[in-house]
Amino acid sequence: MSRGRDQLPGGLTAEDMPGEVAALWCIRLSEGDMEAAEWEEFDAWLAQPGNADLLQKAASIWEATGEVGNWPNMLAMRAQALEDVARATRQRWWRTVAPRWIGRIPARAAWAMAASVLLVVTLGLTLLAIQPRTYATQVGERQLAVLEDSSRVSLDAATKVEARMKETGRQIELLEGRAKFDVAKDSLRPFTVAVGDKLVVAVGTSFSVELIDGQVRVILYEGQVEVRDRSDTVSAGQATSRRYLLSAGSELIDTVGTAAPAKISQPDLTQTLIWEQGLLSFDREPLASAVERMNRYSPRPIRVVDPKLGSITIDGIYKAGDVGAFVEGVSALYPVRRKEGAGGAVLLVAK
Repeated sequence: MSRGRDQLPGGLTAEDMPGEVAALWCIRLSEGDMEAAEWEEFDAWLAQPGNADLLQKAASIWEATGEVGNWPNMLAMRAQALEDVARATRQRWWRTVAPRWIGRIPARAAWAMAASVLLVVTLGLTLLAIQPRTYATQVGERQLAVLEDSSRVSLDAATKVEARMKETGRQIELLEGRAKFDVAKDSLRPFTVAVGDKLVVAVGTSFSVELIDGQVRVILYEGQVEVRDRSDTVSAGQATSRRYLLSAGSELIDTVGTAAPAKISQPDLTQTLIWEQGLLSFDREPLASAVERMNRYSPRPIRVVDPKLGSITIDGIYKAGDVGAFVEGVSALYPVRRKEGAGGAVLLVAK
């Protein structure tokens, strides 16, 4: 080589852009087909003080971004980075050692290529950091999850929750199903659960949130929570604000997408928790929502064919997933009869 190993285009040195060189070496090493001369170049670079740490950091970053490499945005960015490099070198740059191809192309192109690589790595880490942690259960499955702050989440069957744990707050979203939250106390990091168009705000408390039959249901077991619309930016206490402060033992039922006042009652808390034991308790429960809860536990779905039947209120305690016992009990006590549907579904029709 005509210039020293540490000399880069434009009079720059490896010390001027250590992160870029380490990233390029990381890419080159990942190909696994370096020749003997290239290994000599690499050994000489690696022997310089601090370069071993730089390479380790670059490798860790590259491995971390690999976890998100299947995301559409990351694929597009990686493809663009490869296209930039190919256009600049006009050759298969990944089959040459990084310092050598840097020496063969204009300084501006070298910087552009290094920037492309680092942009992919940086954006990959950013996306990895902001992506929520997902907790989900399948039909008939329950799960207890412990969040990073030691808060506990008990997931009912067919439930999906996303959690974003930030320094300024703990943001949870219930996408479907039902979950009970035992929140670790942290007055500097509010704990919020978004569900439908509602937001439940707490600090250290115990409550459950359910999305069912177009309604949001919040049951408070300990402490206090505030329930408000997700779009609510009105200061608390103003007349136009729809905010509800619940005390322990209360249940709030609010219909998604309406401005009608929420209903607040004091249910039997013991009965509201037996789903954690594999039982479902219905106390003047609309048939539509009772069926939706039963369907969380059985691959054999129940369908309410006549919409008018959905508003019939039922009572009783049933084993979760026992479709036969549930349908038999409902058919015996209410103006409902069963029919066999396609794919093993059970149809409920009017008698």
